[in-house]
Amino acid sequence: MRTLGVLLALMLVGSGVWAQQAPAAKERSTVTATFTVYGNCNKCKKNIERPFKDMSGVESATWDKKTKQFTITYDPALLTERRIKEIIAEQGYDTDDVKASDEAYNKLPKCCRYRDGNPHNNH
Repeated sequence: MRTLGVLLALMLVGSGVWAQQAPAAKERSTVTATFTVYGNCNKCKKNIERPFKDMSGVESATWDKKTKQFTITYDPALLTERRIKEIIAEQGYDTDDVKASDEAYNKLPKCCRYRDGNPHNNH
């Protein structure tokens, strides 16, 4: 009988600890950032959004071809806006304050080369 009492006490303490920890996981907050990313077409859209598709800490990431606005909702404990812009630049796309290297830009398909004055294509 005493063993049963000790077991019940341990179960209650264990469930109390779990109940206190569970809300902490839900308290993670996300932020949404919107900024300009230069590109031309639907290939650009795929290339810009692709790195964030399955990234831990990213809830959503979309780029609007017409407005050139990239909107991302993410966990700031795991990612910064600066790092997001660097990831986009690594794909060959300039943001409002982080420019892609010429090497990364030159790897883009011709329809995606926004610096060259290409018209907006619908690839």
